[in-house]
Amino acid sequence: MNHTAKKLLVGTVGAAGLFLATTATANADTTHKVAKNDTVWDLSQKYGVSIQAIEALNNIDQNSHLIVTGQTLKVPAKDAQVSENNNTTQAADKKADTENTSDVTVKAGDTLWTLAQQYNTSVEKLRELNGLAADAYLIHPGNVLKVNGTVQATQQPAQTEQPVQQQDQAQTEQPVVQQEATQEQAQEPQLVVSANHTTHTVQAGESLYSIAQAYGVTVDSLRAANNLGATLLVGQTLTINDPAKDPAQEAAAQQAAQGQAAAQAQQEAAAQQAAQEQAAAAQQQVQQPVQNQAPAQTQTQAPAQQTQQVQQQAQPAQVQQPQQQVVSTSADGGAIAAYAQSFIGTPYVWGGSTPSGFDCSGLTQYVYAHFGKQIGRNTIAQESAGTHIPVSQAQVGDLLFWGTPGSTYHVAIYLGGNSFVAAPEPGQSVKIGNMAYFMPSFAVHVN
Repeated sequence: MNHTAKKLLVGTVGAAGLFLATTATANADTTHKVAKNDTVWDLSQKYGVSIQAIEALNNIDQNSHLIVTGQTLKVPAKDAQVSENNNTTQAADKKADTENTSDVTVKAGDTLWTLAQQYNTSVEKLRELNGLAADAYLIHPGNVLKVNGTVQATQQPAQTEQPVQQQDQAQTEQPVVQQEATQEQAQEPQLVVSANHTTHTVQAGESLYSIAQAYGVTVDSLRAANNLGATLLVGQTLTINDPAKDPAQEAAAQQAAQGQAAAQAQQEAAAQQAAQEQAAAAQQQVQQPVQNQAPAQTQTQAPAQQTQQVQQQAQPAQVQQPQQQVVSTSADGGAIAAYAQSFIGTPYVWGGSTPSGFDCSGLTQYVYAHFGKQIGRNTIAQESAGTHIPVSQAQVGDLLFWGTPGSTYHVAIYLGGNSFVAAPEPGQSVKIGNMAYFMPSFAVHVN
């Protein structure tokens, strides 16, 4: 009996010790070495404890939830977890009762994680309640999300969070602010580029208006084809849709017209010089005494010879006078045109009337004043400086006007052919224009 009692007592003590050891083991904290792709959520599911309990015990950042491969974590006992869960449940119930909120409207800066923390739920729960994809992170301001309730039967089960990454490559959820920036980029106006287009590099002094005029397009079409800022930049490349003109050809035409006008002015100047030399030679011949008379002539013939010489001298003078006047008139027009072209490249200045800067009527006034002709300062006054004639009857050096008489807004000097020289507009310089692109309304031959 004593022996049997001793065995029974020893067995009972051993079982009790084993039970206590097992209980102590179960109640003691467990350690876990983080493996690749582990998350705090995975560990909470594996050990049956809450994410908050693991993070609190291991001082893990509750915003990033960051754990590192190879890190050793303490896992709290389930009994402590049950107590913590009860406290957490009571706090959540109290908060839910206080706020009494089932839906929330997303504000700028909100993320699924911040909403989950605010309403004491999880990101996975929010995805389940709102039918979001398992890898969804982006939400938009104004969206209405459920923060508590039951999951719809048609919704897919939640998937695990993103796996743990290396510490230097940790990622956080993308905030709504970044999504707003993406939306703003998507809302930028689409540029319109036609199949028939060309490009233009902005030069100093150019404007949208001058570029549009050069290519025969509108300013609006330039804006539609280019992402333009407040000002044009020198060297900026613009797209020109469906150009009606070719500035290169126009420039070549202007150069040809300029060369033609210069050649014509040179020819007229040469003709004037030749006419003057011819008139001087004729006059000199008239004034020379007759030296080819026969030696046998008597002295009585001298008065007759003198009379004939005087008549010859008077007669060529009367014949030559109209010819000099015509040459002078033609030469004046050519000289005016040539002098006006000497100011090509002078900048346009509003109200300018000197070689440091001209406006359109300032240029014409300055050129004509050089030849002693006062034609007035503005276009209205210069209309009255001579005789109105059609453009088709204009001569080199005549004034060309744009607008109706009494209301003209632009004036230039005719160079012949289809060319004229003018100070065009602000931002440009004195240059040669082509009437094929800018036809004047009428002309004035200055008296």
